[in-house]
Amino acid sequence: MTRIFDSRPWLAPLVFILLFVLAPLIPGGYVLYIFTLVLIYTLASFGTNILTGYTNLISMAGAVFFGIGAYGSAILTTHFGVPLVLSMLIAASIATVVGVLLALPVLRLEEVFLAIATLGFVMISVEIAKSGGELSGGENGMGAPGPTLFGWPLNERAYHLFVAVVLGAALWIARNLGQSHFGRGFLALKGSETASRALGLNATKLKLIAFGVCAFYTGLSGALYAPVVRFIDPSLFNIMVSISFVSMVIVGGLGSIMGSVLGAVFVIGAPQLLTYFGFDQFQRALYGVAMILALMFLPDGLASLFKRKKLPGADVPTTEVPR
Repeated sequence: MTRIFDSRPWLAPLVFILLFVLAPLIPGGYVLYIFTLVLIYTLASFGTNILTGYTNLISMAGAVFFGIGAYGSAILTTHFGVPLVLSMLIAASIATVVGVLLALPVLRLEEVFLAIATLGFVMISVEIAKSGGELSGGENGMGAPGPTLFGWPLNERAYHLFVAVVLGAALWIARNLGQSHFGRGFLALKGSETASRALGLNATKLKLIAFGVCAFYTGLSGALYAPVVRFIDPSLFNIMVSISFVSMVIVGGLGSIMGSVLGAVFVIGAPQLLTYFGFDQFQRALYGVAMILALMFLPDGLASLFKRKKLPGADVPTTEVPR
């Protein structure tokens, strides 16, 4: 299998389009809803992967950006009449600004200390969302308008394709970013911050960019999420949302587009499908066992299944994203 994907780099995107974009259009209904969620969370997964997989920075603030994207898009559309697409971009941009501002006071922290510090922002954001009053519905939450494009309402199939197009564009941009000067800087920063500074790289600037890109992608994911569920509340800022994003990255594979996709499928799609097929009573137990087994036997993530192992001294290309 790995040889097939190595020799045909176009095959993985084609399989993704067939399995996760086109196939769910046939049954529709709840199956289509599940796969739409997988596409949306893939975007958040990859945003988190840019920060964690590319720079080794572990942030638990993903729920903050996701919630800002969802609330921002819903508020702009509901209360101010902003078109959905524009409101999504504005909400994601607000999340980006917040991400950079949150990063400034914690940039010197590393590993578990950074995670704990960003966890504090999650707790604060929950209380802010609860005290939003009529604008955001406070603790009761608020309704989110259905998806529209240039004033035309989108049905579930059309919106699924719209999400797929947005995801494809976002991943293409991120792939180009990985091959750019910033991507090489992220790679150097991941290897050694001291060495990257010795090479003349501005480590602080690179970290801020990583936080900003992560916040934009996660915020855009939240903005796409709101029209699907049609209702949002402060639980979007819950710490479990942040944990799910980090879980996707670890289970799927660090620094890999395929890892982000597989992580979202495993963390979001698998539990939903277990419920759909009538295993709701055993869902958490089966899902928990599967996650433990995946981490035990695939420490490099599910994406390692599609990477050919290198022999000592061999130069064999893999499907890992250039960083």
